[in-house]
Amino acid sequence: MSLILPNLSRRTLLTGASATLAFAALPGCTPPAAPVAAVAAKKIGIQLYTLRAAMEQDVAGTLGRVADIGYDEVEFAGYFNTPASEIKRLLGTLNLTAPSAHVQPADMRDKPQEVIDAAKEIGHEYLVFPWLPPEQRVTLDLWRATADFCNTFAQQCQTAGLKFAYHNHDFEFQPIDGVVPYNLLRERCDPALVKFELDLYWASKAGQDPNTVLASDPGRFPMCHVKDMDAAGEMADVGAGTIDFAAIFAANTFEHYFVEHDATTDPFASAETSFTALTALLAAPQPA
Repeated sequence: MSLILPNLSRRTLLTGASATLAFAALPGCTPPAAPVAAVAAKKIGIQLYTLRAAMEQDVAGTLGRVADIGYDEVEFAGYFNTPASEIKRLLGTLNLTAPSAHVQPADMRDKPQEVIDAAKEIGHEYLVFPWLPPEQRVTLDLWRATADFCNTFAQQCQTAGLKFAYHNHDFEFQPIDGVVPYNLLRERCDPALVKFELDLYWASKAGQDPNTVLASDPGRFPMCHVKDMDAAGEMADVGAGTIDFAAIFAANTFEHYFVEHDATTDPFASAETSFTALTALLAAPQPA
């Protein structure tokens, strides 16, 4: 869906009084009675894994298109051989921020100081553990080792003035010997060091109610990934599937909301559609 008004940038369109027009343009939506201050307060981001093919070809051009859609924030999933100083310059030029980045666990282990130094130069607040390969999630002892590793690297982050979070898929919710690995992580990871970035699609895919997961550990979920699930259980653009985001956002407030779609055939169209839908969702009244 494309919202175009003459002589208005998307970012202008989706702030202040103009957000009312954007909200009204969505199918089935009626504009709020007053300008949507909530949208300005809730910055909308995108996990750049969605646009990984474009990033590999043209980091600057991809970030420019993201800014043009109207995104305020990005979450990196690799820098594609672009120096941290150049990433910082590009973000400043485009008026984007990058509060977090997904970093390969091997890099956290093998070159932690390099990872931390780049994060601090770019301006990240969080470094995120993104994924665990199959061979490292077979036994509970392996999960305990992952939790201990998260504690160790998270302590390094804290010492450097950064924060650390763990991002889930569906496999964390598959019990091993009667124990749910996600619960093991929450219990074994130091809550003062390790936060969680809840992927709303993957939690739903695993048969979990995101509201129940969030309520299990209040204050431990500063970030979320917003991607929808269709009736067949596959990923969909935000607003095109079955996940009740309105109920989730009515009950929970996050510091950062990152749109993502792992396997779309048209990444930029997906990014635009999901941005428009999430803008409307966050325009609804949110909890204090």
